[in-house]
Amino acid sequence: MKTRQNVYELKDDTLSWYSRAVEEMKSRDINDPTSWWYQGAIHGYATYPSALTYWHDATGYPPSQQTVNSGFWNRCQHGTWYFLPWHRMYLFYFEEIVAKAIRDMGGPADWTLPYWNYCEAYNTSASPSNQQQALQIPPEFGSSQGPNADFASLWIKNRRNYVLNKNNVNPWPAMNEAEFTNSGGDISFGGGVTGFAHSGGQTGQLESLPHNVVHTDINGAMGNPDTAALDPIFWLHHANIDRLWQVWLAQAGRSNPVVNAWKDFRFKFHDANGQPVEIAVKDVETTQLLGYVYTPAFPLSSTTPARRSVPAMDVVGATSASFSVGDHMAPLDLTMVPQPARGARLLAARGGDEKRTILRISNVKGKGATSPIDLFITNRDNEEGNEENFVGCIGLFGLENASTPSVESDGSGLNFAIDISDTINKLRQRDDWDEDNIRVQLIPQSKQDSDVEINVGRVSLHSEID
Repeated sequence: MKTRQNVYELKDDTLSWYSRAVEEMKSRDINDPTSWWYQGAIHGYATYPSALTYWHDATGYPPSQQTVNSGFWNRCQHGTWYFLPWHRMYLFYFEEIVAKAIRDMGGPADWTLPYWNYCEAYNTSASPSNQQQALQIPPEFGSSQGPNADFASLWIKNRRNYVLNKNNVNPWPAMNEAEFTNSGGDISFGGGVTGFAHSGGQTGQLESLPHNVVHTDINGAMGNPDTAALDPIFWLHHANIDRLWQVWLAQAGRSNPVVNAWKDFRFKFHDANGQPVEIAVKDVETTQLLGYVYTPAFPLSSTTPARRSVPAMDVVGATSASFSVGDHMAPLDLTMVPQPARGARLLAARGGDEKRTILRISNVKGKGATSPIDLFITNRDNEEGNEENFVGCIGLFGLENASTPSVESDGSGLNFAIDISDTINKLRQRDDWDEDNIRVQLIPQSKQDSDVEINVGRVSLHSEID
């Protein structure tokens, strides 16, 4: 059984060999299934200008039309219950290809992909220095000044941030969900029920945070599904997401879907020798089925009770029109459903349990390399976003693809759902609480580039039916 290790606990030359393997794989022709470029294109490939910034560096570029149309490229699963199993398969075959390149260069026979556990920033048992270190891209991957000379191939141009925002790596909104999927689809650990979904609309909580937000925080190639896998840190990020699935599954009351529509769905890749292979979701339900485990790391298990299954909910209020998101926007009033016609209220819990309240951000369309966006909710006039009314953050990973009608997408944009029950329960303690006077605020974490456009179709507040 192979063991994937925490990158900050490595005491060997794992990253040195990784850098050498990346360099070797980059020298291979883009049409070679074992090349760095082909492996990146499995996740996403495009020829518009911002994507070509990275793709025109590929050996043998442009690829043949036969390769582009082979059915092996542009296969990543997002906004779907296949997000986690597809990416586990993807990492597994990528790891095999890298390990073979390392063996062929005379390296160790047991090389494995490490993981980057940025979630350690939330480990209250860790020292402040270790919490802060966890947020930093490992120094072997370079810095804003350029590559680390001893690990030159682990750097890529245009990363925006080398230190993550702590809010962007919070594992608990996902880890505390009890269901892998459900009929509602938008509040679940693993995503909603779909078919093949290169750009689906049923995003699970783990995919939303930390997955999407980390992508858009680092940005550059990582900020776009059509270039993300060309950044060497992509693979350590996804190893951590894969690990979190395994940790979630080990918690009480958690389980994977049991229906054949999930278990029997198959995807195709290439093995270490470049030969086509197919694999079913049921073959990757645990890491042990693929012959590897992760070293124990935070979070080991949740000490917080799992959220109750999402109950029947009703709209309490919503924005009345679509709106654009700029670098700093004033709070927006929600148009509240009149009390006599409202099937749900925010006022009281039900049966002693916490009443669930969900904020939905729907039909987000636009373009450009967006930064993560912080969300706030308040009931006070002239109150700007602060820690007390912070409810979460979203990453617009895949925004342009989701906004463009295609075979894979209807072009209706990205959709998000955030459980804001805890924040609402805190705000309800205010003396001036008034659930008929609620505002929301969306604030990008950093100044957006001039070519960024973000339009939100609707923000709506939903609460458990009384």
